[in-house]
Amino acid sequence: MTVSTLLRRFEGSDVAMTVYGPPAATVVVERLASQGIDAIWRKLPTGHQDAFVVIRRDSAFAETVPLTALQAFLCTPAIGSDDSGPPDSDPGRQLLYSALANTLLSSLTPAQLLETSREFEDRAYRVGNGTLRVSFQSLSTFRSQRARYETLASDTALDIHVYGQADWEPPTIPGITFHPLTGTALEQVWLLAFDAAGDDQNKCALVAEETADGPFRGLWTYSPRLVDEIMAAVVAVEE
Repeated sequence: MTVSTLLRRFEGSDVAMTVYGPPAATVVVERLASQGIDAIWRKLPTGHQDAFVVIRRDSAFAETVPLTALQAFLCTPAIGSDDSGPPDSDPGRQLLYSALANTLLSSLTPAQLLETSREFEDRAYRVGNGTLRVSFQSLSTFRSQRARYETLASDTALDIHVYGQADWEPPTIPGITFHPLTGTALEQVWLLAFDAAGDDQNKCALVAEETADGPFRGLWTYSPRLVDEIMAAVVAVEE
């Protein structure tokens, strides 16, 4: 399985959204269009604090999420300067990620991919054991994530594997195995997969590939079967 092959399975995803909020919320509709998602805006007289988004799949209701959660992901995703501490819990964000699982997004930025990676790293932290496989394309990218992953490794029993182009020699970190890559498809991929030590309720994965014009196209999933398939494909690269 290649990432391109995987993503093609989801090119026909039928997801639509209705954004209920003040006129300023129309910018969210524009951002959704850039991700390949059909969306419309409906005025909500009560103001921004009550704004929300209705998500539909295949014309059927899927979820309602706070507009603030969608704005945080689409418009101003922010990675904190200190990512080394324990995870936080944001119910609105978790609802959003659940509702958009298996949805192919066509214009993801590195900031959005980092935000999504954080969500799944936090899940791995809470579970506390299992295997976490991560590729940021190049090993040198890991330097900015080092403190966070040292916390993941020291506070849990996770077996962490980091993959990437061999452009930096990483230090020895207990609990983390580095896999320098040369000439493999995985070097072009942003990937995070967690097997939750076999607990299907907590398995998750993110996969994205860089497009010719710069942004990434990709998706995340909580499907146990798909996560297992992604994990197996990554392990095959080591062989």
